[in-house]
Amino acid sequence: MSFRPTCLQALGRGGYLGGLVGLLGTVLVGVAMVTGVTGRLRVPAELLPSLPLIPLVLAVFIGGLLGPVFCRQDGADIDDVGIRSVPRRRGGQTRWQRIEDLRAERRGGRTRVAIYFDSGRIGWLRAPYSGRLLANDPEFERKLFMLRNVLATHRSFTLTEQQSRDTLG
Repeated sequence: MSFRPTCLQALGRGGYLGGLVGLLGTVLVGVAMVTGVTGRLRVPAELLPSLPLIPLVLAVFIGGLLGPVFCRQDGADIDDVGIRSVPRRRGGQTRWQRIEDLRAERRGGRTRVAIYFDSGRIGWLRAPYSGRLLANDPEFERKLFMLRNVLATHRSFTLTEQQSRDTLG
């Protein structure tokens, strides 16, 4: 099984990152206007009021176009051994035996899948997730259910000697 951001989520992420780049361009154009560089470049007077918005609009548009190409590379791969984050990060694959629970938790304006490890650590999957506007994933609950089902299927429920003595009395 493979989980990646949806096309709309990738489009929204690309537009957001493009908007951040566009804001930097808007600030640079604003500084150029204040320092008089635009006067030396002979920019038409009709264009001056909209000049700072041009880099912002272009960057959001280009980011939205490139988002589905580059932002869909994040996610998680699930198999019989465990969960592997994509692109591969250090640590590689987490085995099912090390995972205590998978839960949906709100984090940073999104509902994400939290992984509770047997060591007490908590990690988060990069996909699937659901949020507002373009970050919404209508299939999020189904994907979380599938993850929890795979966890229950592959987790080993072996008892330690102390647990079996306590159970048998």
